[in-house]
Amino acid sequence: MQGKRSRRVSLLMILSVGLIFSLAGNLEAQSDVYFGHPLGSTNILGIYSPLASAAGETILSFPGPYTAFLNPATMTLTTGFNLAISTRWSHAFSKNNYNYDNELASYKRTTFYPEFVGVMAANGKWRIALGYSLPEEYNRPKIFNYNNFDEQDGKLQNFGLSVARQITNKVSIGLSAAYRTGEINHARYYDSYQENRYWDVDIHSFVFDFGLIWEVNQTVTLGLSIRPPYEMTVKYYSYEELLETGDIIYPIRIKGSYKFPVVLTASSRIKVLDNLNFFSDVSYWNWPSSESSYFFEYLNDIYRIGSGIDVVKFSAGADYALKLKSNVENNLHILAGYIHDPQGNRPTNDYLAFGLGLELKKFQIGASARLPLAAVDEHGLIYSSRFQFGIGLTL
Repeated sequence: MQGKRSRRVSLLMILSVGLIFSLAGNLEAQSDVYFGHPLGSTNILGIYSPLASAAGETILSFPGPYTAFLNPATMTLTTGFNLAISTRWSHAFSKNNYNYDNELASYKRTTFYPEFVGVMAANGKWRIALGYSLPEEYNRPKIFNYNNFDEQDGKLQNFGLSVARQITNKVSIGLSAAYRTGEINHARYYDSYQENRYWDVDIHSFVFDFGLIWEVNQTVTLGLSIRPPYEMTVKYYSYEELLETGDIIYPIRIKGSYKFPVVLTASSRIKVLDNLNFFSDVSYWNWPSSESSYFFEYLNDIYRIGSGIDVVKFSAGADYALKLKSNVENNLHILAGYIHDPQGNRPTNDYLAFGLGLELKKFQIGASARLPLAAVDEHGLIYSSRFQFGIGLTL
């Protein structure tokens, strides 16, 4: 009987993951102008695990190597050695200007990247974590724009170290430091000119996060994380290339910087039942304090510095765990969440997230998808959808 039940659960997981993957590929998430902010969000702290994403991108839902770089103090909520790996499948779709036949041209692009690899170890009251993540993609579909073709590639990578310590039985603190490096490569292929134009942008920054966790009682856990303002250095290079000779003309080289705002995030976890938990995050982004030393074409369209509008982002989720009958304790997690993500002077992004997770003794498997709640005009806009899949090991 147990063998049959185990096979049924495995089949259920495979079918459910396939369903999530299918929905993520066909339902298009919130839109943005073609050269707008990244496919995720301007208000993004980092990468959440697939299960935490399914629970509305909430920090306290599944503490571990991921949250070591969101709120470092959360590491003390786990024990032993933890390994986590996940991938992200993103689909971008766009309709833009009319082509030669006066038809609306459509373009699609799909990317598949490893998004996170991290390890965490415990020694008494201390925790330490190392991790690599891909916070953002700057990819855009190849698009037809006034008889010209535009195409953009790029990504932002994060290499981090995090340390946490238990101060008392209920209070813990943590600190993380990360080096971020990224690039944006944009090309415009002219239809009627004798040259093409290119933009290459390199970005680098150091990011710090401070975290505090308070386990109020067995039912309630609270968290606070602070990301101080930080500076991103920019190396900007644009040029035109003659098609006939390959000569470079009109080169422009600029060095400058962006100052990003302080971010405060309050998190909570409420244990309603032994197998039912609710989570919530509220984060404040002080965007009016952000600054730019120079107007960088395309990069300024991604990061709207000094917009003059503060942003309060809210997310919430729930986790219902079903215990599976076996010789060891195995759980099937069913998760759902909601994300309200204002974008300043742009349309607000509202999402519904969901996913499934399976705990098999020392192994964890999770999958999630994020879907939009608002309908938007397709013309001239870009849409994206996201699917995450990850595995974990606890020793």
